[in-house]
Amino acid sequence: MNRFAYSPYSLELGRQLMEIPSQLYHHKRRAQPLPQPEKHRFGSSWRQYLLLWAPLPGTPERKSVMVLYHGGGWHTGWPGLNPTVIDFFLQQGFPVVMPAYRLAPWFVHRHMREDINLALVKTLDILQKKGLAHKKLLLSGISAGATLAAHLAFNRDELAQMGVTQDFFSGFLSIGGPLDLDRMPHFGAVRGYAGDHPGSALFTAANPCSWLCEQEQLPVLLLHGTTDAIVPYSCSESFAARYTGPLRFHTLPGVSHLRSLRFATDDIAAADVVREWLEDK
Repeated sequence: MNRFAYSPYSLELGRQLMEIPSQLYHHKRRAQPLPQPEKHRFGSSWRQYLLLWAPLPGTPERKSVMVLYHGGGWHTGWPGLNPTVIDFFLQQGFPVVMPAYRLAPWFVHRHMREDINLALVKTLDILQKKGLAHKKLLLSGISAGATLAAHLAFNRDELAQMGVTQDFFSGFLSIGGPLDLDRMPHFGAVRGYAGDHPGSALFTAANPCSWLCEQEQLPVLLLHGTTDAIVPYSCSESFAARYTGPLRFHTLPGVSHLRSLRFATDDIAAADVVREWLEDK
């Protein structure tokens, strides 16, 4: 055996990792200037804050506030990382909240869970003070951020401890999300996020699929590229197979990981799917 040979998967993974700078540049180049957001803190750590963008003037009023979690493999990223995606939702009339969260390797899932709980309570408090308590929250996430948004949406035990139910939410949107960690490659980033190895209690608790019930009711939209090598398509496919509630699973044929964000720039067909799903929210 040639010990220097690479599998087709390894080559594709390497290609998509190398694609990240050019894809980020694409979105930076296509981005419109965003309004200045409000910044609110929900803890003492410098990563415990959220940004809030008001809806754009002249856009239709929505029944929900978009809560969007950034990606970055649970190890990097920040609110505002994807300005074209923020702008897309602002253009649809949504206020947008983007929470930060503490990152691996210094922090693991249980710390990130604390942060999304604190951010939820802070968001509800802000909406109350602004006279927007009647609005629901539309939970969404990009890549690793979709994992956290899914935990917020489907872990009813944590919600109950905060006195919150799923009735507070109007939907869940995942963009290239690792929604079933058992389908992820054996990346150190996944173990670093979960805080333990696959099969352990901590890993199971960190897997969004673990928290799905037999009868789900929250509307869900999944976007995922079929050739995604960073977060395999099977992660969303497995989640969709287990999900019993209202679901739209939009497959992006031949699309790599970061190209799943192009609905916000030049993927017109995917943009139409997202807009249609958002119509009643």
